[in-house]
Amino acid sequence: MKVLIYSDLHNEFDRFIPPDVPADVVVLAGDIDLQARGVLWANETFKAPVVYCAGNHECYKGNLDGTIEKMRAAAAPHVNVMENEVLTLGNVRFLVGTAWTDFSSTGDTVAASMTCGRVMNDFKMIRADSNYRRLRPADLIAKNHTTREFLSRELSRPFAGKTFVVTHHAPLAEVAGDEHDGHVSAAYYNRWHSLVERADFWAFGHTHFSVDIFLGGCRLISNQRGYPREDCGFNPYKIIEIN
Repeated sequence: MKVLIYSDLHNEFDRFIPPDVPADVVVLAGDIDLQARGVLWANETFKAPVVYCAGNHECYKGNLDGTIEKMRAAAAPHVNVMENEVLTLGNVRFLVGTAWTDFSSTGDTVAASMTCGRVMNDFKMIRADSNYRRLRPADLIAKNHTTREFLSRELSRPFAGKTFVVTHHAPLAEVAGDEHDGHVSAAYYNRWHSLVERADFWAFGHTHFSVDIFLGGCRLISNQRGYPREDCGFNPYKIIEIN
């Protein structure tokens, strides 16, 4: 199986036109475009099955939960918008969830929550609940715990093939790069070593730092385009092969 991996294309700034790359599956690990626009782009751009994990930017100018529903409603049959869901294609099972952080990764959840709540655009650009109130760190902590429970449960289930996890946020500090420091970095990665070591592949985005590395028996991959004129190590031909 040939898997094409993209994230953080940020089509809202500059529409990406991918090269003609033969792929059996396309993984989109979030921040493709705002709201359902990334889904409409994927509908038209790819003919192979698409595994689409929403990022934080998909939710900008929208509702935390409502955005996912709008994305699903806009998706063509071959585009799978997934949140805490499993999709099996051939001998590969994809476990997919945004994996918002719980702000614990720098060791002081309260301080990190307060810092990120003050400086991160997510808390200005995303709404929550039916009354469209401003997003709060507590909303994302709850989302994080739900996704961690989902992944832990599914990774415990026996599977004869390969397991490929897709999240938007980075699962480990070791693959998150060093663009952000202090408590702000708590918004970019989790410390999910016990989950990573149970997966075969893990694709993510969010950090604007592309990597392809083996840790604990798992291959961790991010292929992030980033903002215009930003060098994230992006490879428009990024294919990995799964046997």
